[in-house]
Amino acid sequence: MSFIAHGLQCTNDECALVDNHVFYRKSVGPPACPDCDSPRKIYWGHGHFPGVSGDGIGTFTAMNMGIFGKVETREEYNRIIDVIKQRHPGKRVVVEGDTQTDKQARADDARQRVFEKERYNSLDAKMVKEIREERKIRKAEGESEATRNNHNPQSKKYKRVIDSASSLATGGRLGEKGNFKV
Repeated sequence: MSFIAHGLQCTNDECALVDNHVFYRKSVGPPACPDCDSPRKIYWGHGHFPGVSGDGIGTFTAMNMGIFGKVETREEYNRIIDVIKQRHPGKRVVVEGDTQTDKQARADDARQRVFEKERYNSLDAKMVKEIREERKIRKAEGESEATRNNHNPQSKKYKRVIDSASSLATGGRLGEKGNFKV
């Protein structure tokens, strides 16, 4: 299903209508003249090369439509726009591009929120790293003990749990403070 754009001229001498850019299906051929219904021929007087229009492979730029996910074809895009229009009748749909600067700004904001939360909980990078290492050590000890006793390392008996750094610093909102199961 490819389309082509040509300049078309009516073959009827009385009409002689000229359209510089008419889009039509290539397989069907040029449409009849809208004024007198006579056939039309390709007209090169406008001096432009014929243009091909349509969504072939790689012509539609993939985009992320938020909760609708990634859209990779024109058909998916049109379907999502129709869904949005059905959910919000009478409203105008405006799709704005997302620049790399916008993405970077959102990522920076997220990092800043994490930093502020850790600072609020009196955590620094060294404490977080130490707790993470302690968790790894405890987990490895439990797995090695289970393996030594010929048991499943994933069983609850051999789980060595230490809460996250945030949980320990905030007094155990995510678990009890100092939750060291041995």
